[in-house]
Amino acid sequence: MCTELAVEHLERGVEKVLAALEVGDWRAVLQPDPTRSQALPMSGPGDLVKLGVMLRIVARSMELQTQGDVTAAWSRLAEAAGRLPIPFRRVDRPGTTMRAVLATKPRDAASEVDLAWRVARVIWREQYELAGLRAEVALATTARDKLVHACVEHLCWIEFDPFTWYRGAGPDRTSIDRRRSALCSRGTRLRQFAHPREGAISQSVWHDIGLYRGLCAEALGRLAERDAAAPWCGRDQTADLKVRRGRLRAWEFARKRRDDLDY
Repeated sequence: MCTELAVEHLERGVEKVLAALEVGDWRAVLQPDPTRSQALPMSGPGDLVKLGVMLRIVARSMELQTQGDVTAAWSRLAEAAGRLPIPFRRVDRPGTTMRAVLATKPRDAASEVDLAWRVARVIWREQYELAGLRAEVALATTARDKLVHACVEHLCWIEFDPFTWYRGAGPDRTSIDRRRSALCSRGTRLRQFAHPREGAISQSVWHDIGLYRGLCAEALGRLAERDAAAPWCGRDQTADLKVRRGRLRAWEFARKRRDDLDY
């Protein structure tokens, strides 16, 4: 039987990992730095351990998005959503993807229920953003447009993510490459996320848009057109939901760049 102290220790661990994922620092979960984070205990009360497992799955989905593998990231999020308590998950119809529910904050709930509610919100955020991205790419009519979408994701998940950059840390499986092969591969995976049978984005698209400089300029222009940093901003129940830091900083920079160009 777990002692009260052990339960509190596990709750603090879950809260710390949850706080990291709320701002998008998945590395603190999968590649913990002993000076900045704490390994998540995986033994104790069942409900808390289940939340810890869910958070690691969500962290892995974020890593996959950073790597550009959005299809695999979507599957991991569905897996995490399927582990949520029944009030915080739903499925539209048999055979479809399990989705997290953006539920009202429980009143006078036990700490585990409150933590589950917060975990569900993070999963809902990630699923909402990926579903919206897939819908946008599905409507894009050219390979060039889809490559621009891919570059926006590159900016949000890599270039402007403060957790990408560090010194003296352990190995990271995420490429920060800006070359044609990396961006076109990301574009192809995004394209096939929306339309699985479509082919690869060719290097002619990369050259036509003006290499990385031209591609990045178009991506920043598209980001600047957005009214908010995330597509869910302003929805009911999202007032306290955090935007991932990389997404927020990329959008802020794009807006400032637009203002700077309009001198």
